[in-house]
Amino acid sequence: MEAQMISIALCTYNGEKHLHEQMDSLLKQDYPNLEIVILDDCSTDRTYELLLQYQEKHPQIRLSQNKENLGFNKNFEAALLQCKGEFIAIADQDDIWEQDKISQLAVQIGAQFLIYHDSLLIDVDGQTTGRKTSNTHRFVKGQCPSYLLYNNCVSGHTCLMSKALLPHLLPFPEDIYYDWWMAYTAACLGKIDYLNSALVKHRRHASSSTSKDKISGKALRIKNLSLFQTHPLNPGPTKTLIKDLLNGYAVLKQQSFSRALCWTLLKNSKSIFYTRRKSLFSQIKFILKESTR
Repeated sequence: MEAQMISIALCTYNGEKHLHEQMDSLLKQDYPNLEIVILDDCSTDRTYELLLQYQEKHPQIRLSQNKENLGFNKNFEAALLQCKGEFIAIADQDDIWEQDKISQLAVQIGAQFLIYHDSLLIDVDGQTTGRKTSNTHRFVKGQCPSYLLYNNCVSGHTCLMSKALLPHLLPFPEDIYYDWWMAYTAACLGKIDYLNSALVKHRRHASSSTSKDKISGKALRIKNLSLFQTHPLNPGPTKTLIKDLLNGYAVLKQQSFSRALCWTLLKNSKSIFYTRRKSLFSQIKFILKESTR
């Protein structure tokens, strides 16, 4: 029986420097039925030219370019909608995939809507840092959206998702990373799992999209909580927790210290801090600072 088609969604923007390494690793995947859907977001370097060269040699590549720059989230949204496979894997333009990444995830996804894995971190020159994502993060599975309210442990480049998740995801909100919203949605449904294997060499550098938040700190957390509050799939306890947190933050508009926020964070610290490996001292320090204007 022929293996189900899996789509790889690759979004590119001015990525010519490391694109060859990533494209070669995608084309070497040992899964037998793949399409590679590439959507370029109006690159101004040689990215699109290089991709055209790959497309000429490899019929499994479907390449297109936006008429105008859509930005990070909307570009991935458009790419996902072009995918024909029953499952979709997401690729960054400057990583390097292990040859059996797709085949390992395909075997393990089962009835889940989303499965993800660990990553080995490399620097801008491709040298290993000796660190993995799991050194600083704990991974989540099952129905656990409260674990993802303050920190995300699921990166897009690690994910294989069922196409059945798309109707619950789209459109992506503009003001939060698409992979965080994707993980949160799967966690609301209780259809998320992970592999401990590091199946990607993930390149970290200053120009990566995750270094470009316009706001940070407390303002960013309030914004994210407000977005999560609108999610139609929130379980009852998570709805209540988000409401209590936002009410606690609201106190800081009139008072220098929010006892309500401090208590809510303390009472729910096990879930709120689960994904980040922080000491008890660091957790308490964060709670006190977060509860103070």
